[in-house]
Amino acid sequence: MSESARFQAWQRDTLALRDGDAEVLSFGPFRAVLSVPGEDPPTGWATLIDGTVTETETVKALTKLRSAFKKHKVALEIEYNEAVFPNVGPWLEAAGMKLAERNPLMACRPDAFKPFSTTDEVHLTQLSAAATPADLEAFQAIRWTDGGELDRPPQPVERLRADVARPNSVFLLAWLEWEPAGTGVSHSLKGAAEIVGVVTRKDRRRRGVAATITSELVRRHFANGGDFAFLDAANDEAVRVYERLGFSRFGANLVYR
Repeated sequence: MSESARFQAWQRDTLALRDGDAEVLSFGPFRAVLSVPGEDPPTGWATLIDGTVTETETVKALTKLRSAFKKHKVALEIEYNEAVFPNVGPWLEAAGMKLAERNPLMACRPDAFKPFSTTDEVHLTQLSAAATPADLEAFQAIRWTDGGELDRPPQPVERLRADVARPNSVFLLAWLEWEPAGTGVSHSLKGAAEIVGVVTRKDRRRRGVAATITSELVRRHFANGGDFAFLDAANDEAVRVYERLGFSRFGANLVYR
């Protein structure tokens, strides 16, 4: 199975499991995930997974998507793999959507994995529901402000405490010189692992923090029988870090808003 096909299988499996914690809707070739009523703040996104998509189907689906997201008071966001749906971008733009992000999609298999040879400087802690409030607050502060680059409030610690208790997910907090320095998360499902939230504090970068976190998340996944790990890279510098670990590109994750 190709990397794109494996990624699509993971998407289908993920949507199939969202029963109760979110509302999953179908609009033509699009699948939308909207938070259940009462979640604050409300969240949602839409994606493309299967099938041959036409311009007519895209335009019709957008009308319904906009209505559904407006009803839930969520800004419409659509993301998909450009390699599988190369023609959709211009149709979305013609309908008023704007390209917000184009991030390389990268994947790693066990036979290609090259563990990072870290120094003794970087230490990792796996967060659990019993983690101290200080550790949880440090994790949220780093992850949701892009390491201090963005001036925005982090997500609540209570949400993180609930998330770390879920099975098949690993939350790592990295330490450098006895201070919290980076974060990383993996979510495993049917042999595939999504690597997200790999963030280094802006004053601790280029010291192997991101590579150490990613390498450990991938190592644990493959050691537990996983066969596929993937992520989307934020920039060319991140691409180079992941390539050294054995990741290779298989497309681009486009985000339209």
